[in-house]
Amino acid sequence: MPATCPVPTSPGRSENRGLAWLIGGFIFCPCHLPLTLAFTATVFSGTTVGALLTGYPYIAGALITSVWLAATWRGLHHLRSTARRSTS
Repeated sequence: MPATCPVPTSPGRSENRGLAWLIGGFIFCPCHLPLTLAFTATVFSGTTVGALLTGYPYIAGALITSVWLAATWRGLHHLRSTARRSTS
């Protein structure tokens, strides 16, 4: 049984959702990693999260890169499903 959303969405809404995922993923793009790590460590300075970010930058970088990959994949998935619905 395919995993589908029980509430059908319009192609326009699905396309907007895909673009929102891609724009959100752009914030976590690995090419912005030094800026993302510095900003996140500054925001969370004085907390456990800030200490973990500054203490383990490679693990934090891997997690941020994973978030970017997941957001990009999800955005492309929404855009492709919109294209499939519009061609059918």
